Amino acid sequence: MRKIYIISALILFTAIFIAPIQAQTSSLSGRWEGKTVSPQGERPTTATFKQEGGNYTGSISGTRGDMALKDIKVEGDKITAKAELETPQGALTINYSFALQGDGLKGTGSLNFGGNPITFDIELKRAAEGATATPSTAASTTNPTRQGPRPQRTQVAQPQQKQSIDFFVGEWSFKFIGRESPFGAAPREGVATFTKNTDGKSVNGAVAGNADGKAYKETSVITFDEATKKMTFSEKLTSGVKLQSEGDWGSPIAIKFTIPPVKFNGQSLQLKRTISIVSPHSFAVLEELSEDGGPFVRLGNAIFSKVKPK
Repeated sequence: MRKIYIISALILFTAIFIAPIQAQTSSLSGRWEGKTVSPQGERPTTATFKQEGGNYTGSISGTRGDMALKDIKVEGDKITAKAELETPQGALTINYSFALQGDGLKGTGSLNFGGNPITFDIELKRAAEGATATPSTAASTTNPTRQGPRPQRTQVAQPQQKQSIDFFVGEWSFKFIGRESPFGAAPREGVATFTKNTDGKSVNGAVAGNADGKAYKETSVITFDEATKKMTFSEKLTSGVKLQSEGDWGSPIAIKFTIPPVKFNGQSLQLKRTISIVSPHSFAVLEELSEDGGPFVRLGNAIFSKVKPK
């Protein structure tokens, strides 16, 4: 009789405590669909989680296609994970934190871009059973032990931002982190406004910013030829330096500039610049500097975010 009582008690304990925990943990598995919300706007987002033993694998869609989720940890209804994003400036780590609430998965993503903290919100709902996964997600969850030919490795989709002068039109807030140089004080921040000209191929730029507690202004003219994907950039900096550069926008994700050396206070200075297209409402700028023919060293980087997305 005592044995029957003990067995019954164990069954009851399992039903009350163990089973709900297991159900809650396994409920993360599957496909989730929703959106990412940031100051730059909204974009569709999907995530997939798969439980393998006591561990999870997964992926989440980003601006450059699906990214593998790493270090996935589940503690009750709290989930944390990481992903790595490759950029011309190097690998960036995105930290995710979610709360599981029934069929809802809400959380935030955060990263640090050259000293600029960036955060965004994520709102997901469990996808209906039988929902079709994207090719890249389907490839990541394929069972590698199944019979038959192995699936081809899926190429990560890149953001297909149309190369057009219209991309720059509007107001952009920015923050530059780096060291001071004849090309500008640092750190500096402000608003850059680009207005399209009647020729349809160029914009006039005006910067109103603040550097080291002092206000400054700069002007520029950008032209772009959609046929050749060539860009010219004429700038008049607050230091008095004038830059004339040529850019190649042949890739939808980056514009690389060739900038001839300039003379300033007896020095020969050459700037190297790359613009990375992050999203329709954001781009990053990386600058390197060579002094008197020396090696190029990191000068600084900036993030531009559209103030009023169209």
